[in-house]
Amino acid sequence: MGDMGKTPGLDILGTTVHALTLDEAARRMVATAVGRRPLTVCPRDAHGIIRARSDTGLRRAHDRADLVTADGMPLVWLQRLAGFREAERVYGPDLMDRVCDLGRNQGLRHVILGGRPGIAARVAAELEARHPRVRIACAAGLPMRPPGRLPQAGEDLETLRGVEADVLWLGLGSPRQELWLDANRAALEIPVRAGVGAAFDFIAGTVPQAPHPFRAAGLEWLWRLAVEPRRLGPRYARTVPVFLLLCARHRPWRRRTA
Repeated sequence: MGDMGKTPGLDILGTTVHALTLDEAARRMVATAVGRRPLTVCPRDAHGIIRARSDTGLRRAHDRADLVTADGMPLVWLQRLAGFREAERVYGPDLMDRVCDLGRNQGLRHVILGGRPGIAARVAAELEARHPRVRIACAAGLPMRPPGRLPQAGEDLETLRGVEADVLWLGLGSPRQELWLDANRAALEIPVRAGVGAAFDFIAGTVPQAPHPFRAAGLEWLWRLAVEPRRLGPRYARTVPVFLLLCARHRPWRRRTA
């Protein structure tokens, strides 16, 4: 890890999830971008934690990321049970908003990369409307790839040739975005990078976001299931029982790591 190596965190089923507030995570990203130091940020939910147990590439991407944050409330609850009382959810859409807001005074330049056709431009337009003076250096999609095809080192970097930026927001969905960032970590010239998945659709308004009371109560999954039952139903049916069973067996709230 980089300069985030001493950030306290909790080992949750093999992945160390750092215990931070949203503001702490955003300020670290801004400060690191200003200093032009490399930083890979990986917001995680229970689905990603479970998948990493059987996906060696994803587990390696988690291990090599500088900052792994709790994108889902179940992970936050485990952190708090383990003694990290101030831990908060570091949710992809909120993280983008906060970093874009804080980075305006620093003149940070952002890249919006990936998403479905046309989404990157819509995300950029929405962020510019929310945060006057935010600097979007590039907003671009990426070619569609066959399902199951793993990202290769150097893949798609031609899109970023000549782009001068400080923060890269990548929206390819998990695990592709984590694998892409890991494969390109040495070649990327943009210092701060984060894979934020569904945040693109939420910010662009193409998928309705759960109301704040649902998110605060840890019930966003229920809202998203109602909105996208065919896509998310099978995922939740696999993930939720396994996650609960494994947490009960391994009791991660009793194990703290730094």
